[in-house]
Amino acid sequence: MRALGIDVGDDRKGFDLVLLDEGLVPVARHRRVRLDQLGELVRGLRPDVVAIDSPPAWALDGATSRRTEQEIARLGIRCFRTPPASVGRDHPFYGWMRNGIAAFAAVARAGYPRFRGGDPRGTALEVFPHGSAVVLAGCLPPRRVNKRAWRAEVLRMAGVAVRELRSLDQVDAALAALTGLRALRGELFAPGDPREGLIVLPRRTIPARFPRAVLRPREGVQGWFFRPCGCGDPGCAALTRSEFAPGHDAKRKARLWRLARDGQEALEELRRRGWELPPELS
Repeated sequence: MRALGIDVGDDRKGFDLVLLDEGLVPVARHRRVRLDQLGELVRGLRPDVVAIDSPPAWALDGATSRRTEQEIARLGIRCFRTPPASVGRDHPFYGWMRNGIAAFAAVARAGYPRFRGGDPRGTALEVFPHGSAVVLAGCLPPRRVNKRAWRAEVLRMAGVAVRELRSLDQVDAALAALTGLRALRGELFAPGDPREGLIVLPRRTIPARFPRAVLRPREGVQGWFFRPCGCGDPGCAALTRSEFAPGHDAKRKARLWRLARDGQEALEELRRRGWELPPELS
C-alpha cells in the first residue's frame, strides 16, 4: 500500500512529491516537477491513492469560500479561502490554486479521479498539511513555533522517517501522503460539498474544536501534543495531554469491569493499575 503526496507551488517552484509506503518510509522524492511532467510521473509511481495540497475546484458561484473550509474553520483550523472561479481564475494571488486545480486534472488523466466520498482507493484526495498536522498532534501548534520543525515532529511521532525531507515543501508532501495512507485504512473525516471538493483529515473521529498547545519552559517537543483519550469508549473524541480526559479513568475502569467478567486480559489491566476487581471476582 503506497500513497503519493503532492505539495503545490507556483509556476516557478512547481510541485514536490513524496511517496510513502506502509512502513512510513519515503520511497521516492521529487522536487520542482512541472505540470506537464506530473501525469507521467504519477503513472510510473503507481500509488494506491494520490493526496494533493490544493483545492480541486473553485467555490460555487455567489459563495465567498467552500463549505469544506467553513467546516474545518469551526474546528479552529484556519486555511485559505477558495473563491468562485469569477474571482480566482485571473487574480495573481490564486495562481497556486490554479496550478492545484490543473494538477487534479492531470492526475485524473493518469487514472486517479477526484475523491467525492466513499472508498478513496484509486482516487485523488484534497488534503491540507497544516490541518493534517493539527489532527495528528491533537492540538494547534504553539504560537511562534517554527512551522517546518513542528510539522516534521508530527510526522516523526507518527512513525514517518523524516531525515531525508529537506524542505517544508517535502514535509508537507509527506503529510499529504500520510493522510492518504490513513484514508486507505478508513481513518478519514471529509466534510463539505463534493461539487467543490472535500478536505480529507486523517482521523475518523474529530473533536468539536482543537486546543492550542502551549510550549512551556524546558519542555521537550513531545509536550506540544495531545493524544486521544485512552478510556476506550467508541464515542469518546476527547483529547488529553495525559492518558485519560478528566473523569474518563472511571469510564475505563467500568469498561474493564464489564470485560473482566469475560476474559483474563482485562483482569490483568485492573491489577496493573491497582484498581479493585468486580465484587464477584474479588
